[in-house]
Amino acid sequence: MDPMPSEECATPDHAGPASRSIGAYVAYLKDERSRGLPRGAAARLLRRASTPGLRDAARLHATALLAPIIGRRARAIAARHADLRLHLGSGDNKLPGWVNIDLLGTGSDLPWDLRRRLPFPDGSAQAAFLEHVIEHFTLAGALELLKDCHRVLAVGGIVRVGVPDLGRYIRSYTGDRELIEQARPNRPTPLLAVAEVAQFHGHLSAYDGETLVMLLEEAGFVDVGVRGFGESKALDTVPDLEERGLESIYAEGTRA
Repeated sequence: MDPMPSEECATPDHAGPASRSIGAYVAYLKDERSRGLPRGAAARLLRRASTPGLRDAARLHATALLAPIIGRRARAIAARHADLRLHLGSGDNKLPGWVNIDLLGTGSDLPWDLRRRLPFPDGSAQAAFLEHVIEHFTLAGALELLKDCHRVLAVGGIVRVGVPDLGRYIRSYTGDRELIEQARPNRPTPLLAVAEVAQFHGHLSAYDGETLVMLLEEAGFVDVGVRGFGESKALDTVPDLEERGLESIYAEGTRA
């Protein structure tokens, strides 16, 4: 079973470490692991008294305990909404008009472990959106999750997936390195900035446009194509998070 991304982990602080030394970089990565989403005083105290691993395990366990109740709630939501839109792995980015789904404790509308079969009936949703989510799964895990998205989407339903574009980082590394300095500055070396996209912040897989398109096609989607930030041929309102725009690549596919 693939590990889930840490629900404590906020969007990486791409301003990076205070200096270009390896020591400062290691400290920065450790801080990113434990920094977490904005919370109240009680949550901050809990963070000081526990480890990210323990907190992640507690969230997973609590979410699993609620699964039967949440399953019933999900089916009821699907029955009430003809235009059901699923925002999977929402974190603290709650999209209006979407059902925001993530582990318990993230402020989501519906707590769920995305390693489990989605709790919605076949063909019940019109859209699914995953932004900076599937890179936290192994390639096999990402394929299974997208196959399940295909299952819950109605004919004509749209999936939109956004990921860090490792291909663009590699081109930057072998070229002018402008993206690296813009998106992940102050790393000790440009190579570590590129490796960060593939290996750090809980990432277990990496993508470029070609790989992302192939993954969606193998999950069963048709008319799959790469999309730019904020660009969609199918969604009337594009849900992309602005701070993701610089380094991300998106793809969309349709449920035939």
